[in-house]
Amino acid sequence: MRHLKPIQNVFLRQDYNIGKINLVVLHGFMGSKTNFKNLVNSTQISKHLKSAYLLDIRNHGDSPQTQTMSYEEMACDLKHFIVNHNLDNVVLLGHSMGGRIIFSYLENFPNDRPIGNVIVDVGPGERQGKNYVKKLQEIDLKNKSLQDIETNILELVKSKEMTKLIMTNLVSTNKVGTNVNYVWRLNIDSISNFQKQGNKEFRSTYDGPVCVICGERSEYVNYNDRDRFLQVFPKIDINKDIHFIAGAGHWVQVEKPREFINLTSQYLSQF
Repeated sequence: MRHLKPIQNVFLRQDYNIGKINLVVLHGFMGSKTNFKNLVNSTQISKHLKSAYLLDIRNHGDSPQTQTMSYEEMACDLKHFIVNHNLDNVVLLGHSMGGRIIFSYLENFPNDRPIGNVIVDVGPGERQGKNYVKKLQEIDLKNKSLQDIETNILELVKSKEMTKLIMTNLVSTNKVGTNVNYVWRLNIDSISNFQKQGNKEFRSTYDGPVCVICGERSEYVNYNDRDRFLQVFPKIDINKDIHFIAGAGHWVQVEKPREFINLTSQYLSQF
């Protein structure tokens, strides 16, 4: 890992000075640092926190854009962030890709353990994801209304939640008269190459407390996948520490925020 050059993640910091936890939040694929802002600000979660740090992952949001992108590099970024900000009593929370960054961090930095982890709808041996980014690259963004672009994206990803998320990565440029061109705010080329890398199996010996929150209707994790979490969390109780929220899909925190907040708050109350 020494040969990897970490970036300086752009982040949103929120101070509460109520509890002792420094919560570091890692968003999912094509997300940004604002995705969990309202959830973290809820009284049930913030009452446990000293501070929250919501990061933009490399090539996402306002963080630096790089030609290379791997889970090892993003774990190195996370390590650099925690050390650079002198954080203690760290609890990591990651959704989807963010959760897998946590797996990579635990695997590659076994001597720098957080006091806890919240993993949201992703597993250490996740099946192959949907490679739609290449098709997103092919969408002509010039001289189109946002509504037309949104329609194109929805036809591609077949999910209103994912479409809404992807749309946040568009910014307008060179407005002339009634014509507005849009460009991607994120580094879609590097992200596309990253998605082509396929999946990696993660392993660690982390023996601290863990909370896994999944959607019952998720396409990424199902009830039969619970044993796979033992690869990263060998002491996890798969019957008590892994939760499936009824009626929720992959975007469990968006679809069922109350249930998500309750489970997260209950977990954080032990620290």
